[in-house]
Amino acid sequence: MGKRSSPCWRHERTLASGAKINVDKSQAKLFGRWDLCNEPLPFPPGLVKILDIWFGGPGAAAKSWNEHLAKVKQKLGFWSLRHLSIEGKALVLRNDVLPVLQYVTQAWPLLANVARAMNSRVFHFVWHSKMDRVKRSVMHKKHRKGGKAVPDIPTILRAFFVCGCARINLLSENRDHLAYWVFRFFLLPV
Repeated sequence: MGKRSSPCWRHERTLASGAKINVDKSQAKLFGRWDLCNEPLPFPPGLVKILDIWFGGPGAAAKSWNEHLAKVKQKLGFWSLRHLSIEGKALVLRNDVLPVLQYVTQAWPLLANVARAMNSRVFHFVWHSKMDRVKRSVMHKKHRKGGKAVPDIPTILRAFFVCGCARINLLSENRDHLAYWVFRFFLLPV
């Protein structure tokens, strides 16, 4: 993979808009290999947080998932103070917990340890104990099949991530890569 060239921030980037970059307050974070000209901006080491998601190195995915898992724990703690039916708890999981986790799934795939922790927290929320009274597979089934329609959050998040990858590959301008043709073969009618 070749190196990309970096535009000189002071000159080329400010020509289009006429804006000036405050070099004292600005930082740059480059990903991949770059040929750098004499950049006046500092390059901070470590991870960077963009729109509540961590990027920039090993451990970024785990850090993002753990932060959002803490938010889910907080939400479940709030809702556990209410006396809800199982259907009400399933509604809370679908409408309040799932969107928080889907946001992270747009950037990072679901980690196995996060999926296990999430499942245990969800069913602790449903039963208020660590012991399941009904098998989890039965709880995930629809009402008409004898279940309680509790969402299978790890499966939903994995499907959401794969669909996002498929969408990116199918909408890509580059038709030469294998992933485009694999997703097109399996997901689109001819």
